[in-house]
Amino acid sequence: MTTPRSLFALRARVTAVLVGGAALSLSSCLSISDAEGSDRIGSITISSSLSSQVPRRATATATFFTTQPTDLPSSRVTSDQCGTFNYVPESFTPGNLVAGESLQLQVGSETYNMSERTNLPRVYGLTSGESFPFAEGDSVRISIPGTAGGFPPGQIGVRLAEPLDLQPIVAPQTDQDLSFEWTANGDANSSVIISMRYTNAVTTEVPDAQLLCIVRDIGSYTIPSGTLGIYYSSNPASRQVNVLRWRTNTVRVDERSQLYLVSTIDTTFTLPLVEARTR
Repeated sequence: MTTPRSLFALRARVTAVLVGGAALSLSSCLSISDAEGSDRIGSITISSSLSSQVPRRATATATFFTTQPTDLPSSRVTSDQCGTFNYVPESFTPGNLVAGESLQLQVGSETYNMSERTNLPRVYGLTSGESFPFAEGDSVRISIPGTAGGFPPGQIGVRLAEPLDLQPIVAPQTDQDLSFEWTANGDANSSVIISMRYTNAVTTEVPDAQLLCIVRDIGSYTIPSGTLGIYYSSNPASRQVNVLRWRTNTVRVDERSQLYLVSTIDTTFTLPLVEARTR
């Protein structure tokens, strides 16, 4: 496990809220800016959960905004990294651009429209229904019509994140390492995020902090017991574990505009702990 770097800190801040499944989270992390020379970002999130029935279903959300030039986080990681961050389950800001009347989302032979939500301007969602069905191995393609004075036309696609076949986790003692095992997909463009959520407050059971690990999708990862100390000592009623697989793609539409597409699938559960035996 390496020491967190500035790029990891940015990726972790973004993924800490992207875990919630909202493309709007990216705009809240990067800060909307109307300054001259700002980049235009189109942020689209396709999210699913392991709790959804088969065939699995996913939601789609998009927003478009201007921000200062920056490198967008990528799911392609070459080393495993952990850090402690605030946990904010919903933190988002609708964008300040429109991208046309209706986006198109294509999965296999099916096409779905995405339009601005009537109760949330500049946020695009599926026009019909809350979600769409997909199968493992499917890819999604989003077409942006664009509009004058807003976001330009463009297209972007990504292979949807595959379900995590997470193996049963043995309840650890509070002085032991914590190991996760899953079925790797052999794709270096995807990675796995482990979020250990908790609070140290005794007056609430709502987690407000997390140990966040972004690791390679190679089938296993072990968090050392020394790193877990703050989690093991937290309010037991607040502890949650979220494990998420994600895959991103970025396409530059023009010299100032980028489309950013992220696909996620996750599961959240509680993890019983066994107090360490006194030696």
